[in-house]
Amino acid sequence: MQKRHFWLFIFSIYLLFSLVSGYTDTSFAITFQLSPDKVHVIEKTTFLLDSPEEKAAFSNSLRLGRSTVSDWKSYSRYIDYHVSAPLVYVNSTRILAKQDFLLQYKPAVVVLEYDVDPVILIKAVKTSRVTEYAVNASFLNLNSLRAREIVLGNIEAVTFEIPEGDQFSKVEPSSSESNRNYVSFHGPLTGKFAVAFIQEKTLSQEVSDFFADTFSNAANLIPLLLGFAFLLFVWFKLVSGS
Repeated sequence: MQKRHFWLFIFSIYLLFSLVSGYTDTSFAITFQLSPDKVHVIEKTTFLLDSPEEKAAFSNSLRLGRSTVSDWKSYSRYIDYHVSAPLVYVNSTRILAKQDFLLQYKPAVVVLEYDVDPVILIKAVKTSRVTEYAVNASFLNLNSLRAREIVLGNIEAVTFEIPEGDQFSKVEPSSSESNRNYVSFHGPLTGKFAVAFIQEKTLSQEVSDFFADTFSNAANLIPLLLGFAFLLFVWFKLVSGS
């Protein structure tokens, strides 16, 4: 009898999860807006609500204004932070959820935005005016991203954007779409992964930075010079007194 109850319990749990997971993912796109001082991430997940229970639950979540990732992640395996947790600025999180009634199949859409620590970029100074920044893939928590290799499924896309005026120095594998300021990879795709860009200072910026650094270094010496002057004054008074 106990064994029968156990299997009835397991079956009940299965039915419960069948209801909770009543959705079908149709697309997932993640965009990394890269800059040396700030990295912004935008994740867009689109999915179908397959059961009346799930439609009612989603509508209720919209009505209550759910605002955390944990509130929404039960609807899709894609709704989560896809960068190593210690680097995520959780307080910067913004979530926009809606159901797109303009389309015939009325998909649900959840857009997750957040900032991450720019340490995700590996900095390499090439010359006094040129600096390269490479994406450290080990900090990306994409299920299908392995060490130095990217594997995207049919509904997945990853995009990297860089500031105006900068240029990509390395892009692997070949991107599905690109221009001077962005590259995008669309699945299905498998290949060695590397994304890097360079930032070049103008001559006027280099001169300005030189004087700024010189002034900063001089300012840092002021306390030391004042201390030396004080000691010199004390020594002079002692000598004069004797």
